[in-house]
Amino acid sequence: MTRYIGAPGHWRDWVTHFPALARLEPAAREELLDNSFEVRLAAGEIGYREGDACNNFILRIDGWSRIQRLSANGREVLLYRVGPGDSCVLTTSCLLGVSRYPAASTAETDLREVAIAGATFRTLLNTSDVFRQFVFEHYGRLLSDMIALLDELKFRRLDARLADLVLARTDGGSPVEDTQSRIATDLGSTREPVGRILKQWERKGWITLARGRLEVVDREALTALAADQG
Repeated sequence: MTRYIGAPGHWRDWVTHFPALARLEPAAREELLDNSFEVRLAAGEIGYREGDACNNFILRIDGWSRIQRLSANGREVLLYRVGPGDSCVLTTSCLLGVSRYPAASTAETDLREVAIAGATFRTLLNTSDVFRQFVFEHYGRLLSDMIALLDELKFRRLDARLADLVLARTDGGSPVEDTQSRIATDLGSTREPVGRILKQWERKGWITLARGRLEVVDREALTALAADQG
């Protein structure tokens, strides 16, 4: 269950997690701290659902969540993740446009974040140069990341993107502990083509597969594939 920890303003040191806010004007700082509160979610919990009203600006302290949307045929599509030090680009967009969420958020790990009341968010955008710069710098960076993801989906082969994902998740030698369906979702694909590629790699001796588990055997082969821009 989502836990709202205390009343607005009770947790006033959260701002230290965001160094750019150290320059806030005194009045803006008090406004911000008096109208923010800590939120905690457990892994697997829903942060918001598609169609929910957007009432707060969110800044992540610890933990990761995934922002996903269901396609017309019912397939889940991962849009992006939100981690420590981030805000959520959809939340910002919905607050600016006074609209409802067009996607859903799920906690991948236990997480802790701060929620800033929507009315305070809009007030500080108009009155605080520091807060406005902070919001739009985050917003611009996240939009750039999403555009880069779209470019990858459109122009880069699935096997190269899959090799990148596997290499990143096995950095340090640990196996990938995830289903092929979830891996496919993370790549904006479906289970069938991802499964075919993984089976090909297994036959080549690059990886070993077990239920919900993948281990890399030939890291050099996957690295070469990931670097192939063809």
